[in-house]
Amino acid sequence: MGVEEGEMYEPYKILLVDDEEEVRTSIIKKIEWEKIGFTVIGDAENGRDALEKVELYEPDVVLTDIRMPYMDGLALAEQIRKLRPSIKIIIFSGYDDFEYAKQAISLNITEYILKPVNAKELMEILERVRKNLDEEIERLRGEKALKESYYKNLSILRENFLGNLVKGKVRVEEIAPYMEEYDLPLLRGNCWVAIKLNMGKGTAELNGLHGEGLLTVSIRKLIDEKLANWESFATFQRPSGLCGIIAMKSDKSLSGLMSVLEDVCRESKRILKQPLTIGIGGVVNRLEDMEVSYSGAREAVEYSKLVGDVIFINDVEPVREAIMRLDEKAEAVLNYSLRFGDEEAIISCVESIAQKMKTGALSHSGIQAYVIGILNAVLRVVQKYELDEQLIFGQYTDYNGVISGVLTADDLLEWLKDICFSISACLTKERDGSTRALIREAKRYIAENYANSELSLEMLCGHLHMSTAYFSTVFKREVGESYTSYLTGVRLEKAVELLKDTDYKTYMIASKVGYDEPNYFSYVFKKRYGVSPNKFRGK
Repeated sequence: MGVEEGEMYEPYKILLVDDEEEVRTSIIKKIEWEKIGFTVIGDAENGRDALEKVELYEPDVVLTDIRMPYMDGLALAEQIRKLRPSIKIIIFSGYDDFEYAKQAISLNITEYILKPVNAKELMEILERVRKNLDEEIERLRGEKALKESYYKNLSILRENFLGNLVKGKVRVEEIAPYMEEYDLPLLRGNCWVAIKLNMGKGTAELNGLHGEGLLTVSIRKLIDEKLANWESFATFQRPSGLCGIIAMKSDKSLSGLMSVLEDVCRESKRILKQPLTIGIGGVVNRLEDMEVSYSGAREAVEYSKLVGDVIFINDVEPVREAIMRLDEKAEAVLNYSLRFGDEEAIISCVESIAQKMKTGALSHSGIQAYVIGILNAVLRVVQKYELDEQLIFGQYTDYNGVISGVLTADDLLEWLKDICFSISACLTKERDGSTRALIREAKRYIAENYANSELSLEMLCGHLHMSTAYFSTVFKREVGESYTSYLTGVRLEKAVELLKDTDYKTYMIASKVGYDEPNYFSYVFKKRYGVSPNKFRGK
């Protein structure tokens, strides 16, 4: 693929979009895709189909015509820019229209070319696009550039200040002067959120970045590039990992921020072969409250096993009355085990806690103090998730019974194991119940509003008061299909009922099930059932 020093990247994925099947077939056959470093992962006959396949296949490049039914190439490009900003878009058209060209430029189209396009010309264009993609990877992977960027941008004082800010160790009157001294743009916002990154297990031999430091710098550089057009932000390193503070004009900016961070996760996985989880804390209206948001971001990251790559704490833990946090390491492990641990993890955690009692050579009062500390830690979890407090007593009758009854490590092990299993079971049941209630409400809302052609994922999530990213992940996991696919199914089932039970014209049925365009309704219907609505009715 022409990469320096003989390095070969995996073929880039390309999606071809044109409403004429013969055009798509001709292009696919005429181009030597493998030779120029591409593989065709799919094709689509209109923009709406293409948008679904973009979400499904995550192509690197979309090659699309402009004039197509239902959704044209420029509308498709606009949607792709919102959902997958890093995708390269090539538009070709048979219309030499200056207005199209101007709009294409505003959408940051990679190439704009006129039909008819011969194979040689298209291969030259694709080679330019491939070279651009290669250079992006080289820029992120280049060890020498990363080292220079690392040493140039590293500022111990700046990092320490931001770290102290999210830990609540900066006095209010010191914040503005330090922001100015360290050239931090965070004062431009009206509200703020903290983010926390967690790196999963990457593939070191593939990303070519030997050493965690350089990989962290690479990811930090990726975030800085993706957030370049944001109002203001600052990334910084803490012992626990990479973090950031994002300034926003209002909390309505949160949805856009999440889309950018989702793109960061995709690009990290694609280019650096490094999976990421990004936790987002709650929105705060004062910089001196960043400790609260940072705490939420740290908790959000812990939900990576249950949700997706970008997790907003208010999506997974609805705001409740503030509860004292568990700051000690052992308490944090206990908290995590109760929320996410399986039986083996819980037993391991409880045995570790009980073992300290054996090796601590504690006096009677020392044992009681230790038990009180553990009891309080458990009680905070019970209170936080509004569980039945009787769970903590086990075989004892009350709080005092636990303190006086647990005298040995074996007593502690037996008591704590029993209540941890009970709490874990309750949390799992509550979480599953909340998810089922969410899906029920989403389905109810769709059932009541499917006839509205304006019904969208954003409208539904506005009703549910949650982010589109979190809802999409949960809905697809629980229902087995995407929101768009489910909504289409509901609409078409209602259409079938109307075709069987009424004499309504096709255009009337289309309108009654949420389709403004009768032709598109017929297209979707035939795609699902293999025949047009009229032929279906005539069976």
